[in-house]
Amino acid sequence: MRFLIDRERPVAVLRGADCQRVVTWPDAPLPARASTARLVAAPDAVWVVYEAYVPESAGLVWSTAVRIGVDGSTVGVDIGRLSVIGADSEGIWASPAPWPAPEPYPGDGDGEEPASFDSEDLPVESWEDFQKDEDDWRMGELPRHRDGRLDGVYTLSQLAELGDEDEGEHSYGWFASAPGSDPGEAATRLAPPPAPGPSAPVELVRFGGDGRVDPLTVDRTVAEVAQDGSRTVFTFFPANPVGTLDQETDSISYSYPQSRISVDLTDGVPSALTVGDHEAEAVPADDEECWDDDTAGEAAEPDARDLVDLATVSGVDWAPAQLSAEGIQAAVREVVEQLEWLARPNTIWTRRDDRIHRVESPYRDLAVRASGDWPETQVTVEFRHREYADALYRRRYRIFDPAGRPIDREYLTVYLEEDIATGHHPAARDGVIEFPDE
Repeated sequence: MRFLIDRERPVAVLRGADCQRVVTWPDAPLPARASTARLVAAPDAVWVVYEAYVPESAGLVWSTAVRIGVDGSTVGVDIGRLSVIGADSEGIWASPAPWPAPEPYPGDGDGEEPASFDSEDLPVESWEDFQKDEDDWRMGELPRHRDGRLDGVYTLSQLAELGDEDEGEHSYGWFASAPGSDPGEAATRLAPPPAPGPSAPVELVRFGGDGRVDPLTVDRTVAEVAQDGSRTVFTFFPANPVGTLDQETDSISYSYPQSRISVDLTDGVPSALTVGDHEAEAVPADDEECWDDDTAGEAAEPDARDLVDLATVSGVDWAPAQLSAEGIQAAVREVVEQLEWLARPNTIWTRRDDRIHRVESPYRDLAVRASGDWPETQVTVEFRHREYADALYRRRYRIFDPAGRPIDREYLTVYLEEDIATGHHPAARDGVIEFPDE
């Protein structure tokens, strides 16, 4: 049986040797925010997992899933604030924390409090005065390492002017190291990282297609669950990440060794599982999960033979989200306020005087407006930028997905600033740089 599943809409085609079946699930549960879909395979089904980032939850996601059986049956499951880590013939497995955190590094939380970047008491310097100060600071030769490489922090335009012969390790921002200092020498050398302790226990949950929910407490952090024949395989982290100090670069890198055990769950899911009670084998480094890997790998790209005419099929679009007027307004306001923040003064620390400065925003003539009725609402931002161009920049952001759920825009201004700084936008036409709509 071959499963052809739409990436955006609630529809799939099950294609066998001599038959084809179209299934839809327009009323299945979805996260409250716009979500991305991925596939998790089970021995007798495919789960379509919908995950949405929850901005206020420190990296957690909200997950739902739809099970598509080989017989064409579908059932939706609301998984909640858990991450899906695999499936077996009885259901789909999820975890509140599928990755362990490094041990606290010596000195974390010690020492002086950093200077506050939230202070509103500092006077605001004009952009022009700040740039004049930059020009004065940059008179003379740029500081270099003893091996001749440039060191310091430069704007992207300055890096472009330096040319290939001056390539080195750079950071962005305009200030450089103080005269007479040796930026190649760290003020203090990093201490070796602590030895990792055992990874934290975790309570997994298996959601069955029949509504059954089976919790399982494991004494180590579990990365993946899969089925191998009649047994269930748990891939786990025996310890927290292993830190390695590179003395040459004075930096620490982390690796995440994994092991796996095989457990017989044919009699049901126990309340607890101790990995030491089972024979474990180390997972070869080449087989370890990467941060951006799917549990079931990537879906195959369709070819022309996979095209299916759905013009006469009902239920291929999601049912509209049930949003209140207040919820709609809050989603629009969330985007508008982010963009309006661009006009506020920047708070910047500079190495040249080891002080914090408040400087006028490089964005000027900023205008933000919302238009269109839900779910077609858009927010348009227009501005000019003091550093990169005198053209008028314009970009439109869609606020809701086609089903009317808010689209995650938490890092909207970060992406916008990257596009401006790197020139990832169309050329100006009639004095306007018009970004593609998002």
